[in-house]
Amino acid sequence: MTRKHDRLRKKVGKNQMRYPQEAFAEVDVKALGDAPEWMTRAFRNNWYTVMINDNAQTDKGTAIRAMVQNHSDTPIRNHWAEMQNIKNKIFGEEAVAVEYYPAESEMVDDFNIYWMWVFPEGTLPVPINN
Repeated sequence: MTRKHDRLRKKVGKNQMRYPQEAFAEVDVKALGDAPEWMTRAFRNNWYTVMINDNAQTDKGTAIRAMVQNHSDTPIRNHWAEMQNIKNKIFGEEAVAVEYYPAESEMVDDFNIYWMWVFPEGTLPVPINN
């Protein structure tokens, strides 16, 4: 991707985000010529693209790993509420998802990309009680 093309993509993305967020639509992954090998499905609306690996291997077994990026390639405003909303819309309101904050020595933060992992019910301890 050329620098000019990247600037245009970000400008178009920023313009799209001036409008109310639309419903997510599933993307035909097979029709994408340059999709990452790990991506099993994807969703998109006028604000975000969510790329999903339904077979992510963790030390707790298989989980769903979702990559979230807004189309203007900027930090997500109201990050927690937005990620919760995306989780609810794609995986369901009762799904439990986590974000991972690694040791500083293992951190890779080259882009404004956010990751969440969705585990099967009962896999993770949930320490918050009512």
